[in-house]
Amino acid sequence: MLVVEAFGRIPRNTLTFLMDIVGLISVALSASRHLRKSNRRKIFFTLFVRQLYNTGVRALFINGMIAIFVGTLLMARLFDYIPQQLLADQYGYLFVVIIFRELGPLISGIILIARSATAITFEIGYLRLRREFQVLNGLGINPVFLFLLPVFFAFPVSLFLMFLYFDFICVLSAYAMIWISDPGITFAVFVHSILQHITLNEVAVNAVKAILGGMLIGIISIYFGARASNSFEDVSEAISNSTTSQLMAFFLINVVLSLLAYTQ
Repeated sequence: MLVVEAFGRIPRNTLTFLMDIVGLISVALSASRHLRKSNRRKIFFTLFVRQLYNTGVRALFINGMIAIFVGTLLMARLFDYIPQQLLADQYGYLFVVIIFRELGPLISGIILIARSATAITFEIGYLRLRREFQVLNGLGINPVFLFLLPVFFAFPVSLFLMFLYFDFICVLSAYAMIWISDPGITFAVFVHSILQHITLNEVAVNAVKAILGGMLIGIISIYFGARASNSFEDVSEAISNSTTSQLMAFFLINVVLSLLAYTQ
């Protein structure tokens, strides 16, 4: 009986979780109508820029360092195994498939989850423990407008910026290592071999990954943070559950979109 009950509880909890996430998304979209008012739009823009700076701009260092490692250790080594006469066709295609399509989005998403999403979950959980949301409601201030909306809009933009950081720095670091071993390869030829394989479809798929992935990462952060109510153990558990759910959701989004977009 316990085994049967456990198997029944898993799909029930999963369905409840999915419905709650959809509910939060609808709440965020509904609250967006307040942005038509100029005074609230100014407040939102300030919060949005701050969130964008904390999640997207300040992630440049760690994102760039990992891109350097990937560019120098993976793509530069891969170049050694491709004959020079096949550079324009083979290397550019492999770079786009490995970095632009898959590794760039995946690594950037993991960085966003590890660096920023956990902080959001802790912040919301801490505010819940301190009963700050009740105070805001008592003052007539909507917590959704202050906390949910900036994350809902800033996370997708931040994630797309992180995609661009990663790809750009990976290209530079890979070329630097290739140039050291073969100075005859010009930067223009190297970049052209990559750019000719990047289509509008590639850019559109990455944009969708950033929008859906960033939105879900932010929503899941707030969802689990808001569930903490009794002790700091709740906050710790919320961070753990949030990170697990975000990783599963983000990997699922990337796999499904890649299969739909690139499977012939």
